[in-house]
Amino acid sequence: MSERALGANRRRPVTVRTVLRAVKAVFGSVGRLLATVIMVSIITGCIVASVLTVYVLQYIGAEDEINLDTVRLGYTSIIYNYNEAGEPEVLQRLYIGGEDRVWRSYDEITENTKNAIVAIEDKRFWEHNGVDWKRSAGAFVNLFIPIYDTQEGGSTITQQLIKNLTDDDEFRIERKIREIFRALNLSQRYSPEQILEAYLNVVPFGNGTNGIQAAAETYFGKNASELTLAESASIVGITQKPTAYNPFLNPENNKKRQEHVLFEMLDQGYITQREYEDAKNEPLRFKQAEYQEEIDATQNWFVDHVIETVIEDLMEQKGYTKTYATEQLYQGGYRIYTTVDMDIQNYLEDFYKNTDQFPAVYNEEYPQSACVITDPNGKLLALVGGIGEKTGARMFNRASMAKRQPGSSIKPLAAYALSFEYDDITWSTMVEDSPITLEEPGKAPKSWPTNYYSGYDGLMTVDIAIQRSTNTIPVKLVQYLTPQRVFDFLKNDLQMDSLVEREVVNGAVKSDINLSSMALGGMTYGVTPMEMAGGYQIYANGGYFTKPYCYTEVRDADGKLILQADTTARRVISQETSVVVNKLLQRVVTGPRGTGVQANLGNMPTAGKTGTSTDDNDQWFIGITPYYVCQVWLGYDVNQRIRYGTYGPPVLWKSIMAPLHEGLEYASFPESDGVVARTYCTISGDLATDKCGSTGSGWYKTSNIPGNCIGHAVAEDSVAVDPNDDGGTDFGIEVDDSSGDGGTAVRGEFDLDFGRFNKSR
Repeated sequence: MSERALGANRRRPVTVRTVLRAVKAVFGSVGRLLATVIMVSIITGCIVASVLTVYVLQYIGAEDEINLDTVRLGYTSIIYNYNEAGEPEVLQRLYIGGEDRVWRSYDEITENTKNAIVAIEDKRFWEHNGVDWKRSAGAFVNLFIPIYDTQEGGSTITQQLIKNLTDDDEFRIERKIREIFRALNLSQRYSPEQILEAYLNVVPFGNGTNGIQAAAETYFGKNASELTLAESASIVGITQKPTAYNPFLNPENNKKRQEHVLFEMLDQGYITQREYEDAKNEPLRFKQAEYQEEIDATQNWFVDHVIETVIEDLMEQKGYTKTYATEQLYQGGYRIYTTVDMDIQNYLEDFYKNTDQFPAVYNEEYPQSACVITDPNGKLLALVGGIGEKTGARMFNRASMAKRQPGSSIKPLAAYALSFEYDDITWSTMVEDSPITLEEPGKAPKSWPTNYYSGYDGLMTVDIAIQRSTNTIPVKLVQYLTPQRVFDFLKNDLQMDSLVEREVVNGAVKSDINLSSMALGGMTYGVTPMEMAGGYQIYANGGYFTKPYCYTEVRDADGKLILQADTTARRVISQETSVVVNKLLQRVVTGPRGTGVQANLGNMPTAGKTGTSTDDNDQWFIGITPYYVCQVWLGYDVNQRIRYGTYGPPVLWKSIMAPLHEGLEYASFPESDGVVARTYCTISGDLATDKCGSTGSGWYKTSNIPGNCIGHAVAEDSVAVDPNDDGGTDFGIEVDDSSGDGGTAVRGEFDLDFGRFNKSR
C-alpha cells in the first residue's frame, strides 16, 4: 500500500471550526422550525382572532335588546279594598306564571336594603363599569383549578340583572362573553342607581316573589320602605339560594345567612358594630300563616267581577283588544281600588256556601241563585254568583253574567215609572183588570194576558195592582206609553244593555220593543241581576241613577290614572215620582195583599217587588232599604220549573238582609215637599168626601192630585137608570135651586165608570 493510500484512510482531526459549523447547522434547522411554528401560530391566531372578533361583535349587537325602560312589564297588579279606617288593603294579587312582582322606585327602597345587596352580591359595584374583572378572572381560573371558594360567584349585579331579564343562563363560555359585553354596554347607558333599582325589582326572593316589594309583603307583611336592617338582611340573603335560605322552609339557614350579610355590611363599613349587634338580636317575625292563608284562598266572586269589568273598560275606553287588556291587567302592575265591603262580602259568601238557610223547594236538585248588594247610589258592596263552595277564578258569575227573564219585577221600572212621571196615573187611579185583544200578523186575535191568580177582578187602584202584581194593568200602561218609549228608558236611562233592540237570529227578527218584554219581563234573553239592582236604586235615592260600579279608579305602576269609574248620579225620574213609587213598593212588603210581605224587616223601612217568569223558571225579589239595594234570584241554568210551598225570594232576601241591618240606626227613605198624603175613595179613586163610605190613604204628587169624589154625593138623591143601554150603572141627576139664586134646575147623567184609566194619545 502506498503512503497516499495509507493517508487517505487516516481520520481527520476534529477542529473548533468543525464543531461550530455543526452547531450552526443544528440551530439553523431549529430556527427554521421555530420560525415556521411561529408563523403558523400567528396565522392561526389571526384566523382565531378574526373569528372571535366576528363572534364577539355579533353579541355586542345582541345586547341592544335590553332596555330598562320596559322592565316594568310583567309586574303584579293589586286589587285593593278599603278597611273601616278608610285605608286601602291588599285584597288580591294578580300575576301569571307563579311570579309575584311589584315595582318600587329607587327612593322607595331603604338604604339598608341597597347596602345589603351590594355588600353580599357585588362589593365593588359602585366602582366598576358593569364587570368586576378581578372577580371574573378569579372565577374563570377557579373553573379549572379550585384554588379558593368563590361562593358568591363571578357575576356582578349588572350581570345578574341581565341574566334575570334575558333568562340567558346557559353554562357556556360564549354566554359569559355575551353577558360581559352586555354588562359593559348597559353600564354606559344607565347609572348605577338605575341598574340597582332594576335588579332589586326583578331578582327572585323565593315563594314565587320577584322584587323587594313582593318579598317584603310576603315575608313581613309590610312595604319595602318599612323594612328594618335585620329584615332587609334576611330578605337579601335569600337571593343566592332561594330554596335553601327560604325563611318559611329553612328558618335556621336563613338566620345564618342573614348574619353573614350583616357581617359583610359591618366589614365594608355600611353599619356600625352597635347596629350589627342590634340587628343580629332582633326577632324576625315572618308572616307564614298569612301567606299560607292567601295562597289557599280562592278568588272571591267580587274579584271575578272586578277583573271582567276592568278588562271590558280597557277595551271600551282604551281601545285595547281583549287579549291585550287581559295581559295589561295581569302584567301591567296596575293598582285597582274597589268598592267592596269585605265584611258583607265574606258574610254573603259564607251564606251561599250551602242551602241550609235557603227556602225549601220540592225539586230534586236545588236551583242556583245570585245576589247583588249595592248602596242606594250604585256603589257595589258585595255579590255572589252561585250557591256552593267557589272552586276557581273567573267562573261564570250569575250575578253579572246571567241574563234571565225578570217577570213582574220589571213592572216598577217599566210600566209604573214613566206612567207616574208623566202624571198619567196616581196612587188611586182606577184601572180595569181585564185582558186586551192581542193581534199579531198571521195569527188569530187573542185575549191577553192572564194573571197568576185565576181570572180578572175588574176595576182596582194602582196601589192594589202593584201589591197583587196584576199583569193586565201594566200591559195597558205600557200600551199607552208605547213599548218604544219604555224600551228607551230602560236601555238608555237605566243602562240595561242586555235588552235587544233588533237582532236577527236564524233568520228570525228578535226585539224587546213589545208589550210582553216591556210590561211583563218576557224578554229575548232577559236582564242580569246586576242590571236589576242598578235600576231599583232610583226608588232608594230620590230618582237618580248611577250604573253600578265595582271600582273607583285604576292606576299603573307609576301612579298614572288609567281608568276612573263614572260615579256621576244622573236624574232619570223626578224626586216626586221616586217617592210615590217607593211608598207603593213599601205596600208590596207591608200591604194586606202584598206579594212580598215575607221580606218585611219590621224595624227598618223596606220596599221591594217580586217577579216570576213563565212556568216559575225564574224567581226574583229586589228589595230596598235606606241603607241597601239587594237583589236575589233563584233559577236553574237550564230552565226548569221551581216547585215550592212558600214563594222563596222574599224569604231568602230577609234571611240575608236582616243580619246586615242589626245595630243600624233607624233611617228613612228620601221625601219630597212635592208629595202629599191624602184620603181617597176606594170606589172612585178620587179624593174622599164625607159621603164616601170606603176610603184609603195614598200619596200624591202635588202636580197630579185627583179631584174630589162626586159619585157618592150625586148617587144619594138620584135614580138609577141606563139611558144608553150600555150596561153601565148611570144615574139621573136633579139639581134644585138650593142656593136661592134663581138658577134653573139641571138634569144629567153620570157614569160610575168615570174613574177608569182610559186615555189615548
